[in-house]
Amino acid sequence: MNKTLLVVLLSLILCVQYSYSFMFEVRAADEKCIVEELRQDTLVNGKFEVSDRLSKNIAFQYEVVMASMQMKFYVRGPTGDLILVNHDASTGVIAFNAQEAGDYSFCFLDNYRPGAQAMPLSRTVSLEIKTGVEANDYSDVITKGQLKPSEIELKKIEDVVDSIKVEILYMKNREETMRNTNESTNSRVANLSIFCFFVLIGSAAFQINYLKRYFKQRKLI
Repeated sequence: MNKTLLVVLLSLILCVQYSYSFMFEVRAADEKCIVEELRQDTLVNGKFEVSDRLSKNIAFQYEVVMASMQMKFYVRGPTGDLILVNHDASTGVIAFNAQEAGDYSFCFLDNYRPGAQAMPLSRTVSLEIKTGVEANDYSDVITKGQLKPSEIELKKIEDVVDSIKVEILYMKNREETMRNTNESTNSRVANLSIFCFFVLIGSAAFQINYLKRYFKQRKLI
C-alpha cells in the first residue's frame, strides 16, 4: 500500500512540474519568441544566457563581434503590456507573477549597436522557464533549517496537491466558459436562422403581391 501511495504521489509531482528548457539561434536584427499559456496568479521564474558561440561561418574574434551587438530580452503579457525588459542582456533571471490568464511571450531581439557594421551573425540563446510548483524556491527554508528534509518533501507534495486542485478548478471553469460560449453561439445561430427564414417569407410575399398588382394594372390577369 505504501509503495502504491508513493507511486501515485510521484506521478502527481511529475504531472505538475512545469519546467521547460529551450536552446535556439537568434540571427542579427531578427526576433524569436517562446509563447507559454499561463493561468492567473501563476508564479514564473527562470533564467537565460546568450552564448558566446557564434555561427560557424563567422571568423571574427568574439570580442569584436559582441561589441557590435546587443541582445534585447523582454516578456509581454496577453494584452501586449511589457512585464520585463532588458535592453542589453547576456545573462539574466526571470521572475514574475502572471496577473491574468493568457499567452505570455518571452522574446529575444539581437540588434546592431548604433554605428556598428552589419554582419551575418547569429548567437545561441538558452532559456529555462519554470512555472507553478516548480517555480517555488525552498532553498531559504532549507538554509534556515526550519524544516527537516522529510518535512520539506512533504511540503512539496502538499504544494503539488494544492496546484492540482487549482489546475482542475481552472480547467473546469474554462470548460464551463467554453460551454456557455458554445451554447450562446448556438442560440444566436438558431435565432439568426429563424430571422432569415421570416425575412425570406416576407420578401417572397412582397414579391408575389407586387407582381399581382403589376399584372392587374397591365390587365394581364
